[in-house]
Amino acid sequence: MNTKLLLPVLTALTLAAASTSALAVSQPAEFRGNAAPAQAPVDQVIVITDATRYVNVTGGSTVRFVVGDRSFSWSFQNGGAHVIPFDLALIAPQGVLNHRVTAYVSDNPLYQTN
Repeated sequence: MNTKLLLPVLTALTLAAASTSALAVSQPAEFRGNAAPAQAPVDQVIVITDATRYVNVTGGSTVRFVVGDRSFSWSFQNGGAHVIPFDLALIAPQGVLNHRVTAYVSDNPLYQTN
């Protein structure tokens, strides 16, 4: 193998491995919040259809997700925790979702410091 090509190839392989492992980073489950009782007041209602690929929520809010004739509520309690996007199936009751939906949790401005 040409030694002039060896360094760029090894660099590319190292960067590819690093970016793949960065995508696999996870946070403790409690960063995602807790299930909320069905009768709990909510800040937002999000209807999930077959076309829904992602949802945007704010930390510190309680959201009711409606999927067909089923629903569940979740309290995203960590308003300033910088939650990594995650698969909503991690918090949804078993069998509610029939496809992948990514949850993006924005930091609540009330918790931001300057």
